[in-house]
Amino acid sequence: MADKSKIRLMAKMAVYDKKEFERDAGANQYFRHDFIYKKNMQMRFHVGLGCLILAVFYLFYLISIQGADIFALNFQAELMRLITFVIIVMVGYSFLGTIVFTREFLKSQKRVEQYFALMRELNGEEQPAAATASEEEEEDEEFEPYRRTSYRQRVQGTGQMPVYNYKSSDDPEFWEDDK
Repeated sequence: MADKSKIRLMAKMAVYDKKEFERDAGANQYFRHDFIYKKNMQMRFHVGLGCLILAVFYLFYLISIQGADIFALNFQAELMRLITFVIIVMVGYSFLGTIVFTREFLKSQKRVEQYFALMRELNGEEQPAAATASEEEEEDEEFEPYRRTSYRQRVQGTGQMPVYNYKSSDDPEFWEDDK
């Protein structure tokens, strides 16, 4: 690999380190579900604070602008309105947050994969080859008889008792394949 191409790769990697690394490192330290859960909980906390501020402004509006008597207010009805509003807002934000944070996580994963591809290219390693269509078809043909019938149907069709493979056991006496 020529020196110019190595310099270009290193420059691309440096730009990534400078711009995106911190955010991607924060996202990639979690599994996708955990990342989305954490971000949604942070968002719900902030939306809850916003709803609390709106509730205080709403009470000030009722008292100061509409001139409602604080002792004559039907607190149960007003509380039910506020709770309904908060629940609707929380559900909406949770739904939107899940979509946004999933997209953010997947983009982060893609950028990290591209970074590691640049690193492999810089080190002169080959890119991991994706499975070709013919290899996938061969694998499908190999397991095809097992997909169409259940295990019980295959065993009953032969008239044999089922033979279980206990390869997961540490005791070789249970390994029926080796006998």
